[in-house]
Amino acid sequence: MKITRHLPGAPCWADLDTPDVPSARTFYTALFGWKAIELPTGYVNFALRSEKIVGAIKLKKGEEHSAGWSVYFMTDDLVETTKAMEAAGGRVVSPPRKVSVAGSAAVYRAPDGALFGAWEPDKHSGSGLVREPGTPSWFWLSTPDVDGSTAFYEQVFGWTALPSTAGDATRVTAAGDADEFGRLTEGPVDTAGWTLHFGVEDVDAASVTAASLGGTVVSAPTDVTGVGRVAVLKDPSSVRFALVARA
Repeated sequence: MKITRHLPGAPCWADLDTPDVPSARTFYTALFGWKAIELPTGYVNFALRSEKIVGAIKLKKGEEHSAGWSVYFMTDDLVETTKAMEAAGGRVVSPPRKVSVAGSAAVYRAPDGALFGAWEPDKHSGSGLVREPGTPSWFWLSTPDVDGSTAFYEQVFGWTALPSTAGDATRVTAAGDADEFGRLTEGPVDTAGWTLHFGVEDVDAASVTAASLGGTVVSAPTDVTGVGRVAVLKDPSSVRFALVARA
């Protein structure tokens, strides 16, 4: 689905911090059919059908976070979002900063320890395609405190939270949007984090392809009520991500 403007509070972009950008380029372009566009700064935009989808950058020494996919949520006012995040009990990891003419970004850590970011757009409005094969299609937070995390993100981004039809998760949507973009589920302490799910037509076949490209299947393809068929994998640098064929 082509999108020109993400709703405030909705997931709008994702960055891959990786120790091996060339390996990531080879793996993800082969798996999803992306085109890699490298900027003079070393940052890589991955594009599909000429639309920017996600980005990648080499993980710097001394970074607080480890290699992984970082999810960014849309905001119309990054300064106010940062204030709301701190008032809700979160912590600033990377303060608001201008990213050339593209927009402004900040990175935070939620009270449960999960890393996430916020993006205020200028020339770059975020992922140009979503919820289809080869694009960001689902976002899943594992947290030891589902109720606390739900309240935190509601305060920061104005999310609408709904009980899951499966009874073991909280469904979330951006304010004013009827479409779910993710779920919050209970997970182990000290491992809280967002898992980015990329859409595919056939999860089973894509999992086999990923393994043949040097990836690892962490959780075999399975059907998840109300979501679709899902598999969790790691890329050749052991970065966790997932595949989903939405129901």
